[in-house]
Amino acid sequence: MRQVQQLTQVLSRILEQVVKKEKSESATIIVSYTNEQLKESLGFDLDKFSDTLEEKGIEHFIEEKNFNNDHLNIFADILYELAEAYFKQDNSIDEGLRLYSQSLHIYEFIEENGSIYSIDRNLKITKIKDLIK
Repeated sequence: MRQVQQLTQVLSRILEQVVKKEKSESATIIVSYTNEQLKESLGFDLDKFSDTLEEKGIEHFIEEKNFNNDHLNIFADILYELAEAYFKQDNSIDEGLRLYSQSLHIYEFIEENGSIYSIDRNLKITKIKDLIK
């Protein structure tokens, strides 16, 4: 239980900092910060997360890293905010689309497997689907 709480705190802190930095920093700086924090706290960065997500699926994070739907939702929010930061830089739209796509995958997983409905999550899903069409 303590480990679950720590993971929630770590991911929440990273998300909070990403949102703060998004207002004043470039996407590259925000991603660097996020990678540092993830590596220090969880032992992997965004690239490793993306590779693992593609190769092993979300279930890997549930079974091997003890992620629950709350953790997945926070992580999807981090990816969503990073995508937003990339979209603000016209030359980084491809990277933004990749991050949006990954966050959508996680959000949809939570929608299918979770028991709590979230209006915010649903709005993000709709926005991402409109963007990646």
